[in-house]
This record gives sequence, C-alpha cells and structure tokens, in this order.
Amino acid sequence: MNRLLLLFYCIISCVVPGLAQERMPSLTALQQALNKEFSDTADVRILIAAGDAYVMRRGTIDGDIDSAKLCAEKVLETALKTGRRVWEGQSYLLYAKLWREKDDRVKGKEYVLKAEAIFEKDKAKEYLADAYIELAEYYSKWDDTSLKARIRYYRDAAGIYEAQKLKFKQAETLKRLGDYYIVLPDYNEAKNMLLRSLALFKEVKYKELQGVYDLLGAACNQLGDLDNALKYALLSVKTAEELKDSTAQLSTSYNRLGLIYYNLDDKPKAVKCQSKALKVSIKLKDTSSIQILTGNLAHAYLKLKRPEEALKLMKWVERNYPAKELHLKAWMAECMLASYCVLGQYDLARPYAQSVEKARLGLPPHDPFDEQLFGPLGLYYLGIHQSREAHHFGSLLLNAAKKNGQQQLQASAYALLYKADSSKGKYQEALEHFRMFKVMNDSVFSDAKMRQISRLQVQYETEQKDQALKLKEQNIALLTREAQLQKAELRSTRFTRNVIIAGACMLVALLLLGYNRYQLKLRSNRQLKQQQDEINRKNLSLEELILSQNKLLDEKEWLLKEIHHRVKNNLQIVMSLLNTQAAFLGDKDALNVIRESRYRMQAISLIHQKLYQSENMALIDMRAYIRELVLYLKDGFLDVNKIKFELDIAPVKLDVSQSVPIGLILNEAITNAIKYAFTGSGTIIISLQSSDAGYLTLVIADNGNGFRDDEVPAQQGSMGMMLMNTLAEQLDGTLSICSNRGVTITVRFKYEEEEGRADPLVCEERTRVYV
Repeated sequence: MNRLLLLFYCIISCVVPGLAQERMPSLTALQQALNKEFSDTADVRILIAAGDAYVMRRGTIDGDIDSAKLCAEKVLETALKTGRRVWEGQSYLLYAKLWREKDDRVKGKEYVLKAEAIFEKDKAKEYLADAYIELAEYYSKWDDTSLKARIRYYRDAAGIYEAQKLKFKQAETLKRLGDYYIVLPDYNEAKNMLLRSLALFKEVKYKELQGVYDLLGAACNQLGDLDNALKYALLSVKTAEELKDSTAQLSTSYNRLGLIYYNLDDKPKAVKCQSKALKVSIKLKDTSSIQILTGNLAHAYLKLKRPEEALKLMKWVERNYPAKELHLKAWMAECMLASYCVLGQYDLARPYAQSVEKARLGLPPHDPFDEQLFGPLGLYYLGIHQSREAHHFGSLLLNAAKKNGQQQLQASAYALLYKADSSKGKYQEALEHFRMFKVMNDSVFSDAKMRQISRLQVQYETEQKDQALKLKEQNIALLTREAQLQKAELRSTRFTRNVIIAGACMLVALLLLGYNRYQLKLRSNRQLKQQQDEINRKNLSLEELILSQNKLLDEKEWLLKEIHHRVKNNLQIVMSLLNTQAAFLGDKDALNVIRESRYRMQAISLIHQKLYQSENMALIDMRAYIRELVLYLKDGFLDVNKIKFELDIAPVKLDVSQSVPIGLILNEAITNAIKYAFTGSGTIIISLQSSDAGYLTLVIADNGNGFRDDEVPAQQGSMGMMLMNTLAEQLDGTLSICSNRGVTITVRFKYEEEEGRADPLVCEERTRVYV
C-alpha cells in the first residue's frame, strides 16, 4: 500500500479546525449579554466565546451561523459605541470565520484583513496571532506553495504566542504545524514541532494528548524510526481509551497503529487495529473513513493470503457506502482490482481496471495518488497477457518507488518487469530485472528481520524488567511479613536471643544480596555478548553494502561517459548527413541553412565530447570549450584569416544546461560577425567574466560595419536573432545588442556555482588569448 497517501488522507481528515476552542457559555449568560444595552468586557468575552463555539461546531448549520452572526453584530455595535477598536477587530475576526464556514471566502478574507490591520495598529499581539491563524485557512493544503504560505502564518502565530507566554495556544499551533510539515513533507521538522507541542501540553497539565502522539507516530513512521513510531502510536491509543475518546481521533489512532504494524510485517495485529478503527468510523457514520479503512483492511488480508475475505469486505463497502469523490472511487476500484487479480479472476477484474484507468485521467497532474494505481494495473495486464501495458505500469511503479525510497515497492516493480519481459521473450532484460528483484527482496527481507529482532529484543527487555519488578515486590512483601513475625518473637524472647536472630537475618540478607549480584553480572555479560555479536553482523552487512554501492557508482560513471560519447557520435552522423545533402543542392539559401545547422550541431557536439573525455562528468571548462569552438568556426569560412579573435575567458566551469545555450549564442554571434561585419580585416572580441555576485556576463564584440541607424536589432525577425533571444531566456538572463563602431552583443545571466566552491568566482588575473 502507498503509506504516504493513506497517511495524507487520515491526518487531514482528523485535524481539529480551530485552536483553543472556547467552551459554550450558558444560554442564560448569552441572552443577558445580547439583551444588554451597554455591554462590558465580560459580556464581550461571552459573546466572542459563544460566536466561536457556534462557528466551530461540526458541520455547517444555518441556525449556528445565524447565532454566531448575532454575537458578531452585538460585539461590533458595542465597539462602535465605545470606540474600542480591539473589540471591533474581534467582531471582524468572528465575521471572517462565519463567512468562511458558509464558503464565502472572498467576504471572509476581507473581514480578516480588516481585523489584522486593527490588531497590528493597536499592537494587540494575541489577537494578531489569532488573525494569522484565520488568514492561513485561506491557503490550500493541497498545493505546495499555498501550504508553505499557511505554514508561514502558523509559525508567525506560534512566535507571538511564545512571546506572550500563551503556552496552550502555542502548543496547539505547533501541533498543527507538525501536521502540515507531514503533508509537505518535512518529517524531521514535523517531529521537532510535535515534540515541542507535547512538552508544552504536559507543562500546562493538558491530558488529551492522543492527537499529538498520533502525529508523532506518523512522523517517526515516515522517518523509518519504527520503534518510536510504534511507541507513540500505542500511547495515542492508550490515551484515547483512558479518556474514553469516541471521536474520529480514536479511529485515526487505531488506523495509524495498524499501518505501523503493517510496516513491521505483523499483519494479524494490523488487521485487529484497523478493524477497531472501522467499528468507530461506522458508529460515527464517517463514510470517507469507512472507505479508506476497508481498503487498508483488504490489503492486509491480501498480504495474509486471504483474498476471499478482502473481496467480501470490499463488496460490502461498495454496496453500503459507494464512493462519490474521485480519489475514493479510484481507491475502492484499486482494492477490488487487486483482490480479483490475486484470485486470478481477470474477467471480473476488467470493469474495475477500466474504472481505475478512467479515474487516472481525472486526477490532477503529478497527483501522488496516481502512484497507488500502478501496481494493480500492471498485475491485471500481466494476467490478461498484455505484456506491453504491464511493462509500462511496472516502469511507472519502479520510478515512483525509487523517488519515495520504498524498497518493498521496488522489489514488486522488478518482479512485474521481469515477468512482463519474459512473456515478451526479452530474456536478457528479464534476467537483469529478476536479479534486481532478488537484490531488493533480500534487502527488504533483511530489514524486516532486523526490525523483528529489534522488536523481540525490546519485548524481551520489557518482560525481564517487569519480572524483576514483580520479584522485588514479592521480596519486599516477604521481608515485611518476616519483620512483623520477628517483632512478635522479639517481644517474647530475651535480649540475647534477639541479637542472635538479628545477626542471622543480616547474614542471610548478605548472602542473598551477593548471590543476586552474581546472577545480575552473569546476565549482563550474556547481554553484552549478544549485542557484540549483533554489532559484528551489522558491520559485515555494512561492508557488503559499501562494496555494492562502489560497483554501482563505477557502472554509473561508465554509463554517463558512454551516453555523452554516443550523443556526440550521433550529432557527427547528422552533420555528415547534412554535408552529403548539401552536395546535391544548388540553392545558395538552402546551402547556407545547412551550413548554419552544422555549426550549431558542432557547438553542441563539442560539449558532449568534452564531457566524455573529462574526469568531471557534469561540468564544462568554458575556457577550453570556447577556444575550440572559435577554431572550428574559423576553419569553416574562406578569407577568415583576415579576422583576428581575442578571447578573454574566466576560468569557469558550467554544467550542460548552461553550456549548450552559451555555445549556440556564440555560434550565432560569431558566424554573423564573420559573414556580415567586415569588408576587409577586423577583430572579434569574446569575453566571459563575472560581473556581480552570482552573475556572469558574455560579450561578443566586433569593430566591423555595425547596423544602419534605422535598424533596431531586437526587432529583426531572423532565425539567429530569435534563437539568441530564446537561449538568453533559457539561461534566465538578459540579451542586449548595441551598434557603435561595430556590434556588441551582451548576455548577462545567473551563474550556478560549481559544487564544492565555497566562494563566488573571482578572476584574479585576466589574460587575453589571440586566435
């Protein structure tokens, strides 16, 4: 299963929509506050608390919105009468909430901006932070840019709450920040925010911590810290059960625990936890949660090789809780498709495969849910012997798994690919994919075993500690009873006999203590030996992994060189074809076009030649490259010996994405200068130097005829001019052309610093080279 997607749905659905919700005041107090002609501070506080409570109630009910509007109108009326601007801002903030609840976000944002301006001017810090929280609600959680804006508002609000020592509000804000960082995703920052939130909640003696524990478990699960993920998930369930929580949070806690057990390869416990979550969601009539949880359960049943139960469960939810939203339709169809594929009933799977394909077309571009559908579709097409489609979805699944770093999905993708290759008769590719499948499967198996050993070790140590505590309690109880008996005997015996008994008891206690210490030392030695053996095994595995990675790096370097070599050869072939074609052409314009195309291809070919001949596979030495390009262009024209070239190139190295546009701009500018600038001898100057920090300037200048006064170079519609403008935009730079005793072309663009360079490029000595 795609853990990230299910995590995304479950977390967002269970976020409480408001911070630090006020308790609903009594109806008597609220009616008195509404009926008063002149309201005081206590009345305004009651009205604001009641308005917030009405707005934040679950669901959108017209009666609640009307009640909240009455409260806001009364607060605004009081503020205007008394001139209390802060009260006016609070009324606007309440208006913003109720309009947003009615889904009129334009009016809502208008009011919250009014409130923000008032709070900022009057320096009402706490209320300003409340306005930031409301402003964040006008940015989507599904788009990265909008989500980052929402996070920025929440961070500003958390900073204000911290400065004002409002610990509870700060804790709630940090909890929401942790939730949003999980969605972003930035799991380390999410964990940091949630730990700070947990500490603040404990400091203010807040007990309802199940939501924080639940999110911490999610963050640790995504970070691969399964021990802490399990710990926090168990704490979330334990806290919710102790507080008798019957809200959707209890369902989320059970589901999260089930997903973690699923990752730990403990499928029976996963089924047990998610069954509990499903019962809670059915009781709450939460349709979307029911649909997601049944899918989770179905996948767990499939892993337990119980496909009949998975199919029965999915048919039940399809019949009683049909999906309406696109993602949930795709989710349910994917679960049905996977169940039928495992059963080998491909005829019955066909309509669900069609539903999944149709849903994929409706998903937004780059929707992460799309990755969830690749595996079942690949298995279906493999089952109906359509190897090409199966190979396509296997490749998509492999790319997604590599991007998310999911080894188990990579193993599944390689298995699908080698089966598809085998059915197409591509046995060499099938053998390579099978080898990669075994490598990834062994890695997944090793990781699973290590996690299982770690869990068993934790359970063993916990059981040992519990047994030790019980033994100590029994010993204490036994010693207490013996002491009471001894006191009774001491009352009836002589002083000397009391001394002898006390000495004997002390001797026995010393012997028991010595024996106990001896046993503890033996146990400690055994544990240390086991730990040392485990460390040795891990070191051996690490050495094997390092050797494998070094081999992969060597293969990658060879492959990159081979690619650049082949690209260069292909360009040379195209150039040869152009030369051959030119031999059969008599049209001068066509010959000129072919010659210009050949020069452009040579500019690109030189870059790939430099890459495969260089030790550095990513960067081009611009000084050597430009010199070779100029020499090539000189050789391509007659009477070019009358033209002198001056090169002033900084010792800079650029990557391919910048080298290719620069080479093509140089090609266009130099060929134009050679062809049109001179009637006799002349000079072409080429300069590439740093200007400001992070910028390079490329200059191609000649002392030739220049443009006529009525010509505007930027408006010429030639191919070369259009190409240079387009290439300058590709460099994220600017192109300027001026004519003064010749033509000067200047391109200024951002310089992406070479990896490993601590300081920007500084040319200490400038040397001119004449060609």
